[in-house]
Amino acid sequence: MILIEKKSYETSLGQKKTYYYDVFNESEYRRIVGGIGFPYGDQPGFIVVMAENYPEDKRLKKRQIKLLTEHLNHDTEKFVKSIYDCQNRYLVETWYGETDNLLMMHFIDKFNQGLSKKKKGIYISEAPFADDPHNLRLYSHQIKNLLLPTKKALSFGDNSQIPGYLSGLSADQVRQDQAQEHPIIAALGFLIAGLDEPYYDISKDQELHERHALRTQVEGL
Repeated sequence: MILIEKKSYETSLGQKKTYYYDVFNESEYRRIVGGIGFPYGDQPGFIVVMAENYPEDKRLKKRQIKLLTEHLNHDTEKFVKSIYDCQNRYLVETWYGETDNLLMMHFIDKFNQGLSKKKKGIYISEAPFADDPHNLRLYSHQIKNLLLPTKKALSFGDNSQIPGYLSGLSADQVRQDQAQEHPIIAALGFLIAGLDEPYYDISKDQELHERHALRTQVEGL
């Protein structure tokens, strides 16, 4: 069953715009991204996939972000396979995580090598502040800001494990721990920090400017 369709159209300025259409919910998304929290100690790895709405919330002046799916698994090979399955099922544009975990990157590389050349493998983008020893404090702050009643732009639905885990974090853990010690929070924190990066909008604006300039030059010939 097809859940997400990738569509595109061309603006009057000649810019090609791409968006994702949620067949089941009849919604349009600007981006679909994933966060990966690798297994830590006896805690299973966690995968979260979220979509950023295409239209901006006029009251908040920001886009709503909603959970599409989440998975956790203790088994490393099954965990990596789940990442791949989610990537294909939800057309995940970018995975955010940590790339310094050599053991997990080894399993991912091994998985990619087993794919045919025609299939897209799993590639992880380093999340902002992923290597910061106090990144749990930063990510918790970003997440909680998106959950404030007057600024709520983040929704998990009724069956997510994330809200319960968030509420169970102690103040001492937030101050002292690294996000990687809490795979559920790491996955969400990596994702939110990645979405918050300004480079996406800057690159899109630059692309629009270059296309418009080129078109103007051609029409002036």
